[in-house]
Amino acid sequence: MSTLAAAERMLATGKFYSAGMLAAELGITAVDASGKLSNIRTSKKYQCVVTPLPNRKVKVIAINGKSISKQSLWDLVLFNRPLQSGVHA
Repeated sequence: MSTLAAAERMLATGKFYSAGMLAAELGITAVDASGKLSNIRTSKKYQCVVTPLPNRKVKVIAINGKSISKQSLWDLVLFNRPLQSGVHA
């Protein structure tokens, strides 16, 4: 799974994630999840909220300036499902 795919999932859920929580949700190892969270925190591509150490958690609020996940947009277009609460355009 790519960092972008992980970030898209995080954006879609609107939750804060630790490495362990992200690993469990995505079915990847905690080491891989930790790397993805590190990439998300340090890349200019992702805008996120980061809690302080210890027990750091990350919440993705936008990807390349877009605050709605691709999956949410597809759901809106294909199935006329409302955008998830807490997610703004």
